[in-house]
Amino acid sequence: MATALARAVRGYTRKHGANARVTQEGNTDSMMKVSSSLMTIVFAVGLAAHLRSEEDTTSPQPEGEITLQRVLDLTLSNSFKIALAQEQFEAAQRALRSAKRRGLPRVSAQGWFSGDLFEVSNWDSNNLAGYLALDWDFYQDGAIMQAIAQAWANLASAALTRRQTALDLIYNSTSLFFDALKAIRQVEVAEQQVQVDEMQLQIIQSEYDQGRRTRAELGDAEAKAFEMRLALTRAEQDLRNSILKLQQLTRDDTIRTVSQIRREIAWQLDFPVEDAIATALTNEPNVLIAEANLTMAKLGIKYAKLKRWPSVRFLTGSDYAFAPFREPEEFGFRVGAIVSYPLYDAGDRKSRIEDAESAARRVQIQVWQAQDQMKQDVTDAYAAVANQLELLRIADKRHEKVKTDFARAQDDFKQEKIGRLDMERIRLQYLQSEQRVESLRLDALLARAKLLKGVGVSSLDDIRAYSRKRTEVKK
Repeated sequence: MATALARAVRGYTRKHGANARVTQEGNTDSMMKVSSSLMTIVFAVGLAAHLRSEEDTTSPQPEGEITLQRVLDLTLSNSFKIALAQEQFEAAQRALRSAKRRGLPRVSAQGWFSGDLFEVSNWDSNNLAGYLALDWDFYQDGAIMQAIAQAWANLASAALTRRQTALDLIYNSTSLFFDALKAIRQVEVAEQQVQVDEMQLQIIQSEYDQGRRTRAELGDAEAKAFEMRLALTRAEQDLRNSILKLQQLTRDDTIRTVSQIRREIAWQLDFPVEDAIATALTNEPNVLIAEANLTMAKLGIKYAKLKRWPSVRFLTGSDYAFAPFREPEEFGFRVGAIVSYPLYDAGDRKSRIEDAESAARRVQIQVWQAQDQMKQDVTDAYAAVANQLELLRIADKRHEKVKTDFARAQDDFKQEKIGRLDMERIRLQYLQSEQRVESLRLDALLARAKLLKGVGVSSLDDIRAYSRKRTEVKK
């Protein structure tokens, strides 16, 4: 798992490059989640590695066969959505640096020449002039601080959006991979069903020739065999479509089939749904984005109230001809300050405060909406996992009996106690039972992936850690 994680991080770094660490004085703790451009992809690959742990890595990989690990690596490395989210994150970083520079002084210089065209012979250094100025917006009634705070909020939102994008891609690619596995199993069952129906048709045809079957019975057998051939064609088409979707998602047209994954599920849903919801409150990206917007809205109220304070601007500059360089005592440099105080603004400040307070109330409602949606999604995902595990338990128990019957039938066939047709029918029953178990197992794994995405964590261990911490606090 660690090797897979390292490979994915290296691949992402080569594709997109690493960004500088970003921190904010006084807000270091709240900004740690966006301290590096690799933090989001490491988190996402952690979830990917959790899914990869189900893979069977013991058998060799044939040419054209792709593993779940490779699908996730290629998806994260080649996705335009990830690339766009990365560009938006880097743009937010540049916007933050630009906002910080608003509080720095500006220095400018101008020079010009003027002279009489009819008196060129009299031109000298006195015809040259220049201007040097320093302009510093020292305090602009909170506007600069607000711009910096807004830039930080945008950066946090971009990082969380990128994280959500990666999680969505991992879930979608995993779902497509599992669909391909189900399609492979469906083709195997359909092939066995066609074989059984063809054998049945041959027997009925022979009995019809001997006069022991009616034409209607033969027609029914032919129709059934034809329907199963159509079902096999549809199953093969579904498999081709699944592989094509994986090729498009990974941008790898060499994919021909997918690798099998382990048949056992070695994990349990050993924590209550309340712990999953509580963990999501501090990890789910949409909730965190809404809370970051609320923090920014509250700062907007604070900065709107600062509009009653004066703004201060420093100006320095020199207005001189180049001639005084020969006469330094003629050189002058002026320094000044501009202070602007709003004596009467016709209610603009009050209106801005009311607008900011209204915006904060709207964002607070959005936070509640995001939390409610998260709770609903996590509750549904938790119930889906529990339901799939219970269905899988029942199917596993049934499959053990089918497996025993199949083994007994194989022995009976070797001893010629049953014929070929009966043996193939029992084999079909075994394959159908195995397909049901396989499908339920994949559904359980996908439900777990959806639960992890809904909570915003990379492993069930993150939720269990919260459960242990809550238990310790109670003690």
